[in-house]
Parts: sequence; C-alpha cells; structure tokens
Amino acid sequence: MAEFFSILWTIFSFIFGILWSIVWFILSDLLSTVAWIGIVVWLAFALRYRSFTLGSLAMLRFARYGLGFLWRWVRGRPGDGVVPGPQPVTKVVREYHRRVPLGYASVSEQMNVLVILLIIIMANA
Repeated sequence: MAEFFSILWTIFSFIFGILWSIVWFILSDLLSTVAWIGIVVWLAFALRYRSFTLGSLAMLRFARYGLGFLWRWVRGRPGDGVVPGPQPVTKVVREYHRRVPLGYASVSEQMNVLVILLIIIMANA
C-alpha cells in the first residue's frame, strides 16, 4: 500500500511541477512587465508634479481609484458617480510651483532614486 501511495505521489508531484513551471513562466513575465509599467508611471507623475514625493502620492491616489473601480467591477456594482477632485491649489503651493523649476528634486529624493537604481542594477546583474 505504501508503494502505491509513493507512486501516486511521484506522479502527482511531477504533473504539479510541470504545471507550476508553466504558470510561473507566464506570471514572472507579467509581473516584470507590471513592475516596469509602474516605474514608468511613477516617473511620469514625478515629472508632472515636479517632485518624487508628490508624484508618489498622486500615483497612490490614482491606484486607489483604479482598485476601487476594479473592485466594483468584480462585485458587479455600479460606479459611485463623479470621483472627487484633488484639493484646490493654495497660494503657498502656487508660489512654490512658481519659484521651483521643472525637474527640481531635493537631495533626499535624489538619494532615494539612486538607491532604487542601484537595487535594480544589482538585481539584473
């Protein structure tokens, strides 16, 4: 009886291993593509909002809207109507955008990007 279960386990694990290899081959490419799209979108938001911090917050806000839409679609519920817009721009923010040139990034933000780039380089090496 033990030999029968041993053979059955060998067959099951062989088939499961082949199926998992195929699934992981497909998923790894999809996850890599989604990660690169996320990096490009994050950089686009950082350029749009002239700050890596504000770009990250905008990306999180739009990701929340997208996940909310996806969750409503999965549940089959209608949308909530108009999505509330961002907070109005205050005088301080207008003055900041007027004085700070496009593409400005603080030293802290530059160091963060440098660390991220080094991690990416080390992961691909």
